[in-house]
Amino acid sequence: MDIINQQQHRELIKILDELIETIVIMRKEEKDYVLAQNESEAREWISFLKEHKDKEELKSLEDEISNRFFFKFDVQIGNSELDNRRTELMKIYIIKSNDFLK
Repeated sequence: MDIINQQQHRELIKILDELIETIVIMRKEEKDYVLAQNESEAREWISFLKEHKDKEELKSLEDEISNRFFFKFDVQIGNSELDNRRTELMKIYIIKSNDFLK
C-alpha cells in the first residue's frame, strides 16, 4: 500500500476545510442551489479524505473533484472575491493532490 505522508494529508484536509468554510459564508449571502450542492459534495470529499491515505484511493477522489470542477464547479456563481476564492481552492486542491500522488 502506497500512502501519502501525514503532512500532505493534513494539507489536503486544510484545503477542503477552507473550501467548505468559503461556501458556507457564500451561502449566507446567496441562496443558490448550486452552492448547497457544492457544500454537500465538499463535505463528502473531506469525509472520504479523512478516512483514506492510500494514493490509489486518493487518486479516485482527485479524479472526482477534477470532474466536478471542470464540468460543474467552475461555473461562476457570483462576481465576488469569495466566489473567486472558491474556484481557486478547487484548483489548489487538484494541483496539490496531483503533486502528492506522483
